[in-house]
Amino acid sequence: MDRNSNNTPTYYLKSSAKKKNNWKRNQKKFEKNEQLRSQYPPFESSSNLNIIHLHYKSTIDTLNELISKAYKTKRYVVDTESQKGETERHGALIQIQFLYSSNQSTTILIEINYLPDKQSNLYKKIIELCGIIFNNGNEILAWGPLENEFTNFHHLDLIHIGKKIIPINVQSLFISGKNIQITHPEMERRDEITADTSYYIYDTPGDNDDMNDEQQINDILFGSHHQTHGNSNELWSLQKAIETTFGKFLDKFETVNHWKCGLDLQLDTWKQKLFSKHHYDKTTEQQRRLSMIQYAAHDCATVAELYFHSYPEKVNDHHIPKQTTASTDIIKHLDDDLSEVSDDEIIQILIPRFDEPRPTPETQHDEMPTLTIEVTPEEMETFHLPDVQIEQQQQQQPQIITTLTKAERQRKKNIKLKWKQKHRPDFQNKIKRPIYHKYDYRKIRAQLTDDKIYTSHQITINRNLAEVVIGFKTKQEKEGATTKIKINYFSRTQYIERWG
Repeated sequence: MDRNSNNTPTYYLKSSAKKKNNWKRNQKKFEKNEQLRSQYPPFESSSNLNIIHLHYKSTIDTLNELISKAYKTKRYVVDTESQKGETERHGALIQIQFLYSSNQSTTILIEINYLPDKQSNLYKKIIELCGIIFNNGNEILAWGPLENEFTNFHHLDLIHIGKKIIPINVQSLFISGKNIQITHPEMERRDEITADTSYYIYDTPGDNDDMNDEQQINDILFGSHHQTHGNSNELWSLQKAIETTFGKFLDKFETVNHWKCGLDLQLDTWKQKLFSKHHYDKTTEQQRRLSMIQYAAHDCATVAELYFHSYPEKVNDHHIPKQTTASTDIIKHLDDDLSEVSDDEIIQILIPRFDEPRPTPETQHDEMPTLTIEVTPEEMETFHLPDVQIEQQQQQQPQIITTLTKAERQRKKNIKLKWKQKHRPDFQNKIKRPIYHKYDYRKIRAQLTDDKIYTSHQITINRNLAEVVIGFKTKQEKEGATTKIKINYFSRTQYIERWG
């Protein structure tokens, strides 16, 4: 049977009227979403998005770096998602985008189902971070009333919305009809509206659509011009606002979803069957999570871009914090002449690195063991000696031919790599992006060349995490590339368009 709202499946015919209406409503959403997909190019953020997940495997260093950035940031976008199909709805994901400027930002994804123990220092750091964000006279942008976003999160005692912030309802700027005056959205109010405001409806977070008013929900999700109760002043959906303002398609396919699944691939939840249809499929499990991460990030990025479009004078009204290496864009690069790294070493490789020396992180429950390679002062000193001095020392010593074991050779390579990462600038400028599994090194290099993106030839594909890391010779080259290499640059859609 075709997926059509007019063809109700047989197993729904004997269901309650509410379930039938819900099924029809979801089918109409799907059909509308696919219609828009075929009409418009996909939305791509004009900002370089740096996505950081927060959960029990995060480190104290990551939180300290975010706290430092939060003190220097005055404008944020927030959004939330709730778990699919729960009768007693508890929030599953909190998205917060730090707006440094119109072309760079950090988005944190707080995975509620995987938070550390409430008594741990890590959890206290997350509370401290949220306390800084929702305080200090900061501007908090949201699509709809801010308090609606956290209705399903009160049980956590994590987010406290007080009077020390400026809530900005960006959705209030996008209303069908005329004869309406809107103040600056900071006030979250409308001073003069000709229609009865009791009929306003909002695009609420993590909508599970357990409502019987099918037309009302459809109107707000997809922006119908139908006049509900004679009111022509209806708030638009986020998807409609992006379509009308930018002529782009915002994919809402992932809206109702398993948001408690554990999005970050480092949580290893992808190793269990959830999204695979019949038998477990690693690619399906990873790609669905990457798609949900992109959806979550775009829900914030679109609100930011609509706000800047409405208030262009705010585009550069930011304090830009100093960029550090506390970013998921930074990953340890394995040069072409190095051998493969084991799965255990990958855990250590993926820990974010900072400019300051990193203290030993607090041990979290269920944390996998990591591989740590100690380097002696004598070994490190070798890398600081000029080549001529090293050669002279070698000539003074008796020539002894030794055969190194594979482990010893690997150790020397690792020592060399650690020194390069610490001292050579060309090892500091990297971009990390999700990657479709059919991409290989040849296609990556060809695609970058076609787009005139010049790299340092340091390209590493991590098949386990479905990610690629690209190195650049200078900071300027990296910054130029970030404007071209969007988060979906190596996506399935891009692969099909370029490689068939």
